Amino acid sequence: MVKNTALSGAQASKAHLHKFMKFLASFLLTLLSTAVVAMAQVPVQVGPQNIKVKKINPSVITSPEFRTDVPDKRSPKLKWFEIEVEFDVDKIPKGEVIDELTFKYTVLFNGKLLTGEVTHVNIPNGSDHYSVMYMSPRAIDRATMGAAFTAGMVDNIWVSVERQGQKLATDSLKKTAIPNAAQTPGLLVPKSETPFQVLWWDRYEAVKPAVGH
Repeated sequence: MVKNTALSGAQASKAHLHKFMKFLASFLLTLLSTAVVAMAQVPVQVGPQNIKVKKINPSVITSPEFRTDVPDKRSPKLKWFEIEVEFDVDKIPKGEVIDELTFKYTVLFNGKLLTGEVTHVNIPNGSDHYSVMYMSPRAIDRATMGAAFTAGMVDNIWVSVERQGQKLATDSLKKTAIPNAAQTPGLLVPKSETPFQVLWWDRYEAVKPAVGH
């Protein structure tokens, strides 16, 4: 009788140990999976050494024309002011991307300081990356007060590349500081707010959707 009781106790202890080992294995596996996911979600560390603005290219282009099957409504082709920025991304680990970069544009246009910004996402390592900003025909009229637009009205263009408030790169057409003057936002807009939004899709980096879109 004593022998049977001892045997039952040993079996119960073995069963409890087996359950504990299964629980421990499951817990460790969950902990490891959580750690792997957390590591995968850590954004790439980015500093000034990783971003270089190569060129700022301002130009004047006309409104695009598209063929449709609806009645044609003719209108004059108006002028848009385009600012294209070429930049490089370097020394990012293979297979990784920069989660986002914010390009801040400042233009001294006909004596007015205009500002606009766009945030690009998922930027890989390499060269031949492009960002772009536009000024609409109506915005040009407002800035020139109805006068004909000339290249001489563009005094300077500054571009700053930032991430999470850290300035990573800057460049400008002329090596002068941004004037300490009142700024006018809203006249510079990203491509998504222009009739060019469906064009050159593979040229420009993807844009972070606006909140609520």
